[in-house]
Amino acid sequence: MAPESGPPLIRVLLVAPAHMIGGQAHAARDIARGFAADPEIRITVQAIDPRLGGGLQWLTSAKVLRTFTRPLLFSRQLLRRARRSDVLQVLGAAHTAFLFGALPAIVIGRLLRRPIILNYHDGRARQHFRYWGPFLRWAIRRVDCIVVPSRYLQKEFREQGFKAEVVPNVVDTTAFTYHWPAAVPQRLVSTRLLEPLYAVEVTLLAFRRLKLDYPDLVLDIYGDGAAGARLRDLVRRLELRGVTFHGEIAHSRMPEVLAQGGIMVNSSRVDNMPHFVLEAYAAGLPIVSTAVGGIPYMIDPDRTGLLVPPDDPDRLAAAVHRLLSDPQLALKLGEEGHRETPRYTWSHAQQEWRRVYRNVAAKRSRQEGA
Repeated sequence: MAPESGPPLIRVLLVAPAHMIGGQAHAARDIARGFAADPEIRITVQAIDPRLGGGLQWLTSAKVLRTFTRPLLFSRQLLRRARRSDVLQVLGAAHTAFLFGALPAIVIGRLLRRPIILNYHDGRARQHFRYWGPFLRWAIRRVDCIVVPSRYLQKEFREQGFKAEVVPNVVDTTAFTYHWPAAVPQRLVSTRLLEPLYAVEVTLLAFRRLKLDYPDLVLDIYGDGAAGARLRDLVRRLELRGVTFHGEIAHSRMPEVLAQGGIMVNSSRVDNMPHFVLEAYAAGLPIVSTAVGGIPYMIDPDRTGLLVPPDDPDRLAAAVHRLLSDPQLALKLGEEGHRETPRYTWSHAQQEWRRVYRNVAAKRSRQEGA
């Protein structure tokens, strides 16, 4: 008797940023890496932000020129690879990122009659629908499935009349060291991009207030972005001591950064399901964050972290002060946060993605056979 064959191979083209820094690129790398040796799912990554190498590198790196060459290169590569794929998984963000990244993939997927998964990652979904409503709805109606990483975004899409499934972001718990520290170091950690929506200036203003009571307190800022120069200038004008801008660092170094301990601080104005929460949980760092977007769905106030309103440096400073003055509370938050990590492991997400891929592929097969 011939051996039973396994499930058919599904070839997934993952259309996502490959060279940018941020949650979308992070999520795409996790998915591609997680399925690298899988016998049932084969992932190919198509970069939304492609680069040429060698002597042609300048064509996709020169500021003005890349505005034209990258979209052309992206569309050409996408058309070729989509023909050899069974499913397109398109990572999408809001506003112009959707226009130049997700939309071409949706259009080409429809032309080639490939099933499309829109994997939306952006805490600004409500604003996206408000400003791009008819156009965005037209595009979304042409995908076969919507997947989001948080219940927050699921709710936002439901309010717009669209059903979305949740497959959460993941954290590699094996890479992070968790241990009970003797005390919480007088160290604040910020790992957000230096962009206006992350409002790192609010963290700096809160730090200035905290220095009055904790003169040895330090603030380590990891990341860079369009607001970097302005934030560095703010530190100079305020004559803040103890602030270090470490710049952009490889994600593989994050376990090393968090192993030094401290309090994770976030003052973003908009958010979805940020990886900084998962990484702080994995490392056992207590968290003080603004309660925006999907963060209240991830952090249970006074159990796994402290939440404060956005754009309020006084409230942010008061919450951090509470942890510095009550080390047992800080340790308790770190411990309880660490207990949350099993919910965000790859083994769970992998099974969910496998289910999504098979359901979408089967749905399109039924439609074509009808």
